[in-house]
Amino acid sequence: MKLTVLGNTGPYPGIGGACSGYLLEDGATKIVLDLGSGTLANLRGLCSLEDIDAIIVSHFHWDHVSDLFVLQYALAMAGLTIPVYAPDSPAEDYARLAAIPVFDVTPITPDLELTIGKLTLTFGEMNHPVKDYATKVTDGKWTFMYTGDTAMCDNLKTFGQGVQVLLCDSAFLDDRESELHLSVYQATDVASELEVRHLLLTHFQPDIRTEKYLQVANDRLKRGRVSCAQITAKINL
Repeated sequence: MKLTVLGNTGPYPGIGGACSGYLLEDGATKIVLDLGSGTLANLRGLCSLEDIDAIIVSHFHWDHVSDLFVLQYALAMAGLTIPVYAPDSPAEDYARLAAIPVFDVTPITPDLELTIGKLTLTFGEMNHPVKDYATKVTDGKWTFMYTGDTAMCDNLKTFGQGVQVLLCDSAFLDDRESELHLSVYQATDVASELEVRHLLLTHFQPDIRTEKYLQVANDRLKRGRVSCAQITAKINL
């Protein structure tokens, strides 16, 4: 599996940046994880829209979904339809997305299991003001997880069991507890407890240099590797 970062900030993009979005590839299989503001242009530089097998929406906050509503025009002009998987809440946001003809929308539930190419995807509900699902992906050998946005919760550690690579919300640079997001302190604590091999920090505040996040994480991580999700960076999982 290979991950390419399309965007890495929230709740809005920095200058020349983009909000949350990632392209996960395994051979010819291509899965988009979130498509926030500014990510569509980066995605189009990497692959043709007709090659995308599915789009996974972690939750309905605009810094994770806004470019979906622009993507619909490109798909309509090309005569394409793409499967989209998203939480069914908030209901009005799900209904708005499901009403777009170029998207074949299916609700995410904790019981949903998808097979796309050689990959198996499962979902675990996290802790955020709107319903948010982490996505866990395995090829039978390696297991990767993207948290979406989450505050600390028991299921983050339960659902994260067996994960080797963790793409983790780490929005706050200081050691705060929040009902919105994890801090980099909490992200490293979770990664250490799960014994992940590679912690990828993401969802940075747009006006803080990623090097500051990396410095804190390097000082705290007890085992494994840590890096920051940098836009257009390609990471072998």
